[in-house]
Amino acid sequence: PSAATTHTIGITDPGDAAERARALADRGFRLLKLKLGAPDPAEDLERVSAVRDAAPGIRLILDPNGAWTPELAERLIPRFALPGVEAVEQPIAPGDPDALARLAARSPLPLIADEDAADHRDAVRLAGRVGGVNIKLAECGGVRAALRVMEALRGSGTEVMLGCFTASSLGIAPAVHLVDRARWVDLDGHLLLARDPWRGIGGADGTVGVGDTPGLGVTPIDPPPSGDALPDHAARTGGGRP
Repeated sequence: PSAATTHTIGITDPGDAAERARALADRGFRLLKLKLGAPDPAEDLERVSAVRDAAPGIRLILDPNGAWTPELAERLIPRFALPGVEAVEQPIAPGDPDALARLAARSPLPLIADEDAADHRDAVRLAGRVGGVNIKLAECGGVRAALRVMEALRGSGTEVMLGCFTASSLGIAPAVHLVDRARWVDLDGHLLLARDPWRGIGGADGTVGVGDTPGLGVTPIDPPPSGDALPDHAARTGGGRP
């Protein structure tokens, strides 16, 4: 299977965000994740507007990383209900999934639970109450656990987002085998590495995929690259959490 994946743009000034969005769109990306949560909400609004102007037709997932209070989120989210904005991920701090569900019931945009949906039990609790659940294989327990979560969500109206932490292509590959089961695919963790010692799942052009041959579909790069430093961009987007 193959699917369009996001690429994350961190909290940066609107002009820089616009340049990054334009460059990513030119490479083939059709879906971007934009980090929000600046101290001044007006800056977030300006950043979203700048990205939409720079890359017309781009699809956006907004991710405040839990930076907003429920009251602030309720005021801000309607202002982001713009063409191309598909969902808002974890707008409020994790730890109160019922508050997230209440916010989702009043939101004009689908809300995706991330940290509030770490495992099967969390997903069952939120099924039918939020717009989506972000499933990370490294967090929920692997492929089999992810399939259990997907089954729990089936028919509930809650969509699947496949996410990841920063990892090599080898680490991301198992999730790529599940992309045809997801509404949104956020598998750019290998693209944030300075050097990826594996190849085979693509992603640089905005599409991740694997073939039909047995195995994960990745092969080591020979000789393996040295070093494991993350570029500045990855550091600005939260290091291991795309």
